[in-house]
Amino acid sequence: MGEIRSSIEIAMEKADRLGRITKEDLETEKWLDCGHRIVATYMQGEIEGLAAGLSDISKKEMPLVLKGVTEILLRNIVLPRDKDQWSGIKKALSGFVELKGSLVNQIIPRIEQLLKNYEQTRDQYHEQLKMQMEDQLGGIRQAISQQYGTAIGSQIDVNSLPEFQKEWSRISIEITDQFEQQLIPLKEYLKQL
Repeated sequence: MGEIRSSIEIAMEKADRLGRITKEDLETEKWLDCGHRIVATYMQGEIEGLAAGLSDISKKEMPLVLKGVTEILLRNIVLPRDKDQWSGIKKALSGFVELKGSLVNQIIPRIEQLLKNYEQTRDQYHEQLKMQMEDQLGGIRQAISQQYGTAIGSQIDVNSLPEFQKEWSRISIEITDQFEQQLIPLKEYLKQL
């Protein structure tokens, strides 16, 4: 596992490759990184709201800090692969409500509905594939049960079959790509507000 690097470290690395870095570039990276850290503490529940983290930022640096905040909030709005991701997604959406106010009240429900539709679609296709494979597996189970006993035949799990995993991976990628294409413009809208 690689180490986590700050924006400043990444900028310095880029500068080494490009030859030199300006003081303005360092200052920009510093304030973007500050925004990233504020969101990290917010997402981890270490501060109650983003306003608490932003209270010490001067008016001059605020645009860059808010850009950094927005970047990280957007990264936390993802297609949920499991139920555990919803808390982070909801927290990020709440962060946008706190930052942008009523401007986001029209877009947030659309994003939430898209993410719920994604989950439902994935679940439906998963169940359909599972039923399809169960039907195909019926004959194999019967043959195994006759040869090795009912207990062995009934232990075969469709989800563990390589054919199932391969097909589910293909279907899952298609569904994810389809919904990701719908999520991108919604996130872009949030970014532009």
